[in-house]
Amino acid sequence: MLTTLQQAFIQAIEQLDLEKVKGLLADGLDPNFIEPEKGPPISIICDALFQWWQPIYDGYEEGQPLSEEEKQQGLAIYLDIMDVLIAAKANVHLWDSEEFFGPLWDAASAACVPAVKRLLDEKVNPNTLDDEGLTILSSISQLMYECDFDEIEWEQTWPEEKQTLQLLREHGAKMTKEMNLTK
Repeated sequence: MLTTLQQAFIQAIEQLDLEKVKGLLADGLDPNFIEPEKGPPISIICDALFQWWQPIYDGYEEGQPLSEEEKQQGLAIYLDIMDVLIAAKANVHLWDSEEFFGPLWDAASAACVPAVKRLLDEKVNPNTLDDEGLTILSSISQLMYECDFDEIEWEQTWPEEKQTLQLLREHGAKMTKEMNLTK
């Protein structure tokens, strides 16, 4: 059961209330707890990146992509909250309560290159397995393109998706089948 402060913290993250998040952390709240349904706070903000990604995706689908400025303006609050959590020593390696998805998976599935880079800079393992036994690279490739990373037709990808997958790869992310070869 979460304390009242932990509940307020989760609510502040979900409402993208940076000042309240900062205030609760300044009062000594430890960001390393798990909300039973949603996971740790760092995963909650990374999962919320879908709210940022959806209008970008819709813009591409409708042939009216958002400008880089619009994308960055919408993203700033998510990255600010991530940075505050990381500065407060949030454990970026925790996965949700069922251990199916973690912050790197969530950020990658929202094609959020800056968040993925931030987590990789914190040395989050890009080869953690999801609930189906897939590496993040294979899982996200399947999610986005219904094929593995080595089968993606890059000319049919959105820039953020391509950059996300390539960033994972540049940081040592392997396909599941590559992991199986090394066992």
